[in-house]
Amino acid sequence: MSYNLKPKKPSMIDFTKKYANNEQACYDFFFDAKYPNGYYCEKCGCTHYHKITRHRVVQCKECGHQQYLFANTIFQDNKLDLYKLLLGLFLFFNSNKGISAMDMRSYLDVNYKTALLLCRKCRILMAESNSDKILDSMFYEADTAYIGASSEGDHKQGMATDKQPFLAVLSTLQENRYPQYLKLSAIPKDTKDMMKRFLEKSIVTGSERTLNTDAKSTFSPMKEKINLKSNKISYEENNHKLYWMNIIIGNIKNQITGIYHGVSKRDIPLFLQEQAYRFNHRFTGNEMMQKIKKYIIQSTPIPNKSIIKALNTAEPYFTPSCV
Repeated sequence: MSYNLKPKKPSMIDFTKKYANNEQACYDFFFDAKYPNGYYCEKCGCTHYHKITRHRVVQCKECGHQQYLFANTIFQDNKLDLYKLLLGLFLFFNSNKGISAMDMRSYLDVNYKTALLLCRKCRILMAESNSDKILDSMFYEADTAYIGASSEGDHKQGMATDKQPFLAVLSTLQENRYPQYLKLSAIPKDTKDMMKRFLEKSIVTGSERTLNTDAKSTFSPMKEKINLKSNKISYEENNHKLYWMNIIIGNIKNQITGIYHGVSKRDIPLFLQEQAYRFNHRFTGNEMMQKIKKYIIQSTPIPNKSIIKALNTAEPYFTPSCV
C-alpha cells in the first residue's frame, strides 16, 4: 500500500535566524499579512506610510491616520510581544501532531491562561479554514467514533452512550485506498437523522458516487443520496474496508492522551477541527507561513470573553465526556 511522502516544513533554525531578536522582521510579517496587496490608508486612500514598530501601528504620510496592525483580526486584543505571538503561531501550525497549552506555556514563557487562549485562537483559525470545504470525490468512507470515558455499569458492547460521538468522513481517489481529505464533526447524538444532516453538509452526493461504511444502521438514510455500501467489517483481514479510517481515528484518540493529556468537553469541536486541518494540510510544507498570513487577514475580532462564552454555550449540546 503506497502513500506520498510529506514535503519538508519550515525549520526551527531558519525561523529563529529570521525572527528571533528582530522585532522589525516580526512586524514586517504581520504588516504583509494585513496588507497583502500593499498599504493603503482607509481614511484618505494614500499608499505612503510610516511604520511605527513599537506601537504596532502604520501611519499614513498624507493625513497622519494610524491603523493598528491587528485591527479587525482575531488578534485585535493581543498583548504578547510580536516575536512570542509569531513563535506561537509557528509552533502550533508547523507541528505534525499538535502542541498542548502546557508546552506552549513553556516555549513562550507565558502563563497557562495566555498559552491556552493562543492555542484556542489557532484552532479557530484552522476551523475557519475548514468551514467552507466540502469533500468532492467519487469514493468516500464514513464512520462514527467516541471520545471520553465509559459510563459506570455500561457493559453493552458497541454502545458508548456516555461518550462524545463524532463523525469522520474521508474522500479517496479509489475505493479503499489512501485518503485525500478528511472532515470531522462533533455530533450531539449518533442517530439516523443526525448522521444524514452532517453527511449532507460534508460531501457532494450523487447516485454515481460511493460511500463505504460499516454495518451501522444510522447510515441507512444515505441510500437515497448515494451508492451506500454498508457491510460488517472483519478488522483481522489485511486491507479490510475502512483501513485508513481505522488508523486515522486511532491516531486522533492517541493525540488526546499522548499530547494533550485530555480534552475538555467544550473544547472537543475545536479539537476535531484542528485534527482535520492537520491531516488536510499534511503536504503544505514551506507554504505554511504564507497560509498563516492569509488566515489572519481573513479572521474577525473575537474578544477573549466571547471565546469562553461560545465554548460554554456549546457545551450543553454535547454528551458528558471526560478523558
